[in-house]
Amino acid sequence: MKTPKTELDNFTKLLTGLIKQSDDVEALCYALNRLTLEELEKVKTYLSGSATSVISIRQREIVIGTFLSGMLIFLFNMYQSNLIVFFFWVLFSVTCVLEFLRLLLAKKPIHRHISLAFDRTKYDCIVSITDIILSKRYENELQKTIEKFNLSEDMESLKDTL
Repeated sequence: MKTPKTELDNFTKLLTGLIKQSDDVEALCYALNRLTLEELEKVKTYLSGSATSVISIRQREIVIGTFLSGMLIFLFNMYQSNLIVFFFWVLFSVTCVLEFLRLLLAKKPIHRHISLAFDRTKYDCIVSITDIILSKRYENELQKTIEKFNLSEDMESLKDTL
């Protein structure tokens, strides 16, 4: 099923506007309240992805690498007379230097990851407000349906008595 280009352009404009307004919560709530139920569901579905925070992954790698390298330096100082330990230490040192160079020469620098994580917080804010609005609208729709059902039951009981 293909989506028409005009619909995609409208959705892109909608998302861009919401992201620009995400710093001001009141303006964001006002903009989200004006959307239809279907548009709210699209926004929530689009922005509530399972993206991981890249910063935490990098931080975990740095902490693990620091712990392992510190442990290996300690072991090397303890057993520096052993030739096998020396070769493992050299191999690990070369691996650490290569990993550091790979991190420096990566296509996506750390600054880009920070901006992505910051954008993810904006998206999470939009999704949480959208979720609140959707739950209230679903509750209102359910209330209306229950009232209609009760009215139809009342009408049937009135018809039965007549």
